[in-house]
Amino acid sequence: MSPGLWVMVVIAGATGSFIDSVVGLGFGAFSSSIMVAGGILPATVVATVNLAKVGTGLFSGMAHWRFGNVRWNWVLPLAIPGIAGGISGAMLLTHLPQEVARVLVPWILLAMGILMLRRFLFISVRGFQVAGGSHEASTALSQGKWHEAWQAWTRVLSNVWLCSIGFVAGFLNALSGAFGPFATSSVLLLKRGHPRFAIGTVNFVEFFVAGAIAVTLLWQLNWGSFRWGLPLALMSGSVLTAPLGAYLSRRIPARSLGVVVGSALIVVNLWSILKGAI
Repeated sequence: MSPGLWVMVVIAGATGSFIDSVVGLGFGAFSSSIMVAGGILPATVVATVNLAKVGTGLFSGMAHWRFGNVRWNWVLPLAIPGIAGGISGAMLLTHLPQEVARVLVPWILLAMGILMLRRFLFISVRGFQVAGGSHEASTALSQGKWHEAWQAWTRVLSNVWLCSIGFVAGFLNALSGAFGPFATSSVLLLKRGHPRFAIGTVNFVEFFVAGAIAVTLLWQLNWGSFRWGLPLALMSGSVLTAPLGAYLSRRIPARSLGVVVGSALIVVNLWSILKGAI
């Protein structure tokens, strides 16, 4: 691997990890954007990002588990469909012509940037509205004889929504390396309570989804020909900035940085799209 490519991937990992440490998402979307813009094949980019996520996700997921941020009744409804969606997306990505993938992936990452902007501009207000509405409905129904039936139905409906979120997030992760922006935002909208439960559970589940996608892509791409230096460079970059990001996460308003990150994703991927169109 050339020194220039190594430096670019290290910068991608450092930038993505810094953003992820501060706002809780964005590692896959941002590092993928930099590498795709730098000319690396989309399937190689996604395999690289997911291999890096297997390493970093293990420690992140275990840390969230130790701090009590994982809701275990959310794990299986997110993880099993997430793995299925991830494998489906990985199979699609490796069977797409590379020119089609080069056009498709920046558009998906552009959508992730818009999603991040939406989350940091609107999620807290909408999240509290959804949470409050659910609580009021539950309180009202608790007075009637249909309370238990309603509670059972809402649990089933909630699990169906979690399964849908997991599948779509896994599919998007296989195409763009971006699991967190969709899954975290969607779970925050669906579930009431402290945001740390959505962030912690999604981080824990992402380890399993990333592993399934990485194995699928490496099997499709051929293990022997894969450039193993890429995920090592990505992880090296992430190690450099993760502590700084964790420190600054307590001092920089998450909403302000999230808006900057979403805007940066939009700019980087618009540049990739326009570069391909010229």
